[in-house]
Amino acid sequence: MAKPKKSVADDVQIVTMRLDKETATYYRRRANERGVSLSDFLRNMIVQGMIAETALDVEQRMRTLIGEMQINAGGGGSAKLPENALMSIYTSEQLLTKIVEARNPQDLYDAQDRAKARIKREKGEANG
Repeated sequence: MAKPKKSVADDVQIVTMRLDKETATYYRRRANERGVSLSDFLRNMIVQGMIAETALDVEQRMRTLIGEMQINAGGGGSAKLPENALMSIYTSEQLLTKIVEARNPQDLYDAQDRAKARIKREKGEANG
């Protein structure tokens, strides 16, 4: 006996969302500007939001780890990162770079410039 074919609809779950009229008009206009459906636009916005939230979580974990390392190093900041921390940092950097480059390479350059400025500022605060 032949196995019934699986349709694309079998892999899709419909989620209903209510938006006020102004919000719906705004997002529909943004979707049209990009040449995609409202559903595709909202789905992409949700994914981008989750990526941003994940990046913030990674940043917070890294800040905590760096703070702990500075305490353990007596505040001198000369402690070396453990290999697993370096692996996490470099992996996160590579993943975020790929994601941002796919959207807008200028965002990557802007983020790198802000990171350099922050490092410089934090070094100044530590030495001051």
